[in-house]
This record gives sequence, C-alpha cells and structure tokens, in this order.
Amino acid sequence: MKKEKQSRSLSEEAYDRLESMIVSTELLPGARYTIQQLQQQSGLGRTPVHDAVKRLSANQLIHVSPRSGLRIAPVNLAQERTLLPLRTEMEAIACGLATERATPQDHKILRIFIADLEASKAELSLERFNVTDRLLNRAILTASGEPLLANTLIPLQTLYRRTGWIYHTYLGPGAPMETTVESHISLLRFIVSGDCVRTEKFVREMMEDLGNMLLKVRQSIDPATLDVSLADMAVRTGVAGPIN
Repeated sequence: MKKEKQSRSLSEEAYDRLESMIVSTELLPGARYTIQQLQQQSGLGRTPVHDAVKRLSANQLIHVSPRSGLRIAPVNLAQERTLLPLRTEMEAIACGLATERATPQDHKILRIFIADLEASKAELSLERFNVTDRLLNRAILTASGEPLLANTLIPLQTLYRRTGWIYHTYLGPGAPMETTVESHISLLRFIVSGDCVRTEKFVREMMEDLGNMLLKVRQSIDPATLDVSLADMAVRTGVAGPIN
C-alpha cells in the first residue's frame, strides 16, 4: 500500500513538472521528445513519466503517435478562440457554484490566496504566478463541489495559461503582471462575498480580456514560437508556416 501511494505521488509530481514545462514552453510547442528525454528533463523515472504522459495525452497537451513518438501540442490559437465560449460558460458555472457552496474552510483557503497575491503583486514573477494560478483554479473547483468540471476545465486552463506565458514573456512591458494579478484578486473577493451575479459577470469580463489577449498574440507573435515545426518547414521550403 505504501509503495502504491508513493508511486501515485511520483506520478502526480511528474504530471505537475511536465505540465509546468509545457506551460513555460521549456518543452517547446510542436517539438518532439522521447520518454527518455522527458525523464532527463523532469528528473523522474520512467514509470511516473509514462503515467504523466498518458494523462497529458488525454488532456491534449501531448500528442502520442506510434510511429513518430511524442509531440508537445502546438499553440493553436484558432482552437483556443473556438473553445473560449465553452471555457467562459464553464468558468462562470464553476465560479458561480463556488460562490454559492464554498465552506468556511474554502473561504479560509481563498482568503490566503488573496493575502498572498496582495502581498506579492508588485514583484510577482510569471513563474510564481502560474504556480499560484494553477493552485487557486483547483481551489475554486474544489469549492464548487462539482468534481466533473475539473475533467474539462483543468486542461483548458493549462492551454490558455501557456498562451498567457507567451503573451507576457514576448510582449514584456506591454503586458504587466500586476493587472492580471489584480483581476484574480477581484475574482476571489467576489467568490468569498457570496454574490453569484457579480462573480459570474466578472468571470465573463475576464474571459473577454482573454479573447483580446489571443488576438494580440496572433497579431504580434511569430507563428514559429507557437509551433517550432513551422521553423523547420520554413528552413526546408523557404516558406513561412501559416498563422493559427
């Protein structure tokens, strides 16, 4: 039993590490890797990495092909624009339910997030923000009392978090973190307040801002940054790949 628990723990750690590496583009969008390379980069063994890859594949973050191996999902802006209305509705439902159903313990956890974000917002790094964002998203889903929502929302949140990483990394001073942090603080305060109408309204405003971010990424970021295979294509053919 202890060995099984340790194995699950290592698999969770492998998933979190690889997911973070995908979000931060340390594992390049569109690039191919072997299991051995992922083991080396994550610092974990074959079994937990293999388990993590299966989950990441199910969540459409890694594409697995018997012939060509593993490929990190490229950033597909067209897909993200198409899925944004779905994410908007699901986030509104999750946050609305969290506002209605949050227990005193949930409120305590959300207030800790608020305090931490308030204290660090002026110097919060993108890396640390992404870790916090992932944890607070899971806390909101827990407070919603609907675990099935997580099956769809967590992979969507990861895809958009990666695009947000690219946005903040490449647009630099034009994409201040403090504004993003403030919006998350406001959302948490609405949830804790118990006002479902204001919570859901604010979620929709945040998703509208996310749509504007996708547009800026499409307009400003080199497509080869979103899918490194396009750079290889350009070298081979002398023609740039299409914009997502």
